[in-house]
Amino acid sequence: MLSNKVVLATDYSEIAQKLINCLDELKILGIDEVILIHVLDIQPSKLLNLDKIKESNYKRLELVKEQIEAKNFRVKIKVPIGSPAPEIDRVACDENADLILMASHGKGYIKRLFLGSTTYNLIRQTKKSILIEKYENIEDETKIACSRKFTRILIPIDFSERSMSAVKLVKELKNKAEEIILLNVIESKRSFATIDEARLDAEKKLNNIAEEIKGSNITEKATVKIKEGSASENIINLAAAENIGLIIMSKKGEGNLKHLFIGSTSERVTKESPSPVLLVSSK
Repeated sequence: MLSNKVVLATDYSEIAQKLINCLDELKILGIDEVILIHVLDIQPSKLLNLDKIKESNYKRLELVKEQIEAKNFRVKIKVPIGSPAPEIDRVACDENADLILMASHGKGYIKRLFLGSTTYNLIRQTKKSILIEKYENIEDETKIACSRKFTRILIPIDFSERSMSAVKLVKELKNKAEEIILLNVIESKRSFATIDEARLDAEKKLNNIAEEIKGSNITEKATVKIKEGSASENIINLAAAENIGLIIMSKKGEGNLKHLFIGSTSERVTKESPSPVLLVSSK
């Protein structure tokens, strides 16, 4: 289970400001403390004015802190110096925060969703769980893609120990979800003689997991779905078709390089999904 802390990094942009509106829902995860951080990625020529720069940023963060405290969160301010992704990760480790809240796109955002460079680099570097909030541009106004994330939850499962970490988290939610959809994608026959045999095996395993989830009193509706083909493509398409509020999945599946903390499926889903994505650390 996650700790009660979340790291929220801000660059004072409109998108970062809107992340504050996502905090209320995180109480469902037991979050009650926010580590508010702005990383000073400054040039050596500006080091002479470092004290003034830090003081100015503390003042700006104090105003943001007041907004967050109004939502009944405890708030701690940090202004580290360095490259954004490594510093955000370091602060999360130092503060023992298991969750980092990030936006889904950077400054070049126009009308399509994509990862900003800081978010992308952080996902690849950190062992922490990350919630990637998604936005959409509607008539030139940036809006959160889904403001009710924990109502309809999609959990892709490949039955690896890592993928089951998402199930474990869901079973400990503080509030009930309307529906949890369990998805297994058959990408190849592997050890099974036929696709039908693989489907039967997956269906049996998913139904057992569904019963465990319903027994945890989180939801009365746990739906099982089995697809064939590309895992990432099926996850993305299902999220769009089923109006999914949140995808919860492991950051890395089986067989990925140990020095990368995100698998190819997780990476593509995070980039292209229309729904917010919670990448769960499997530590």
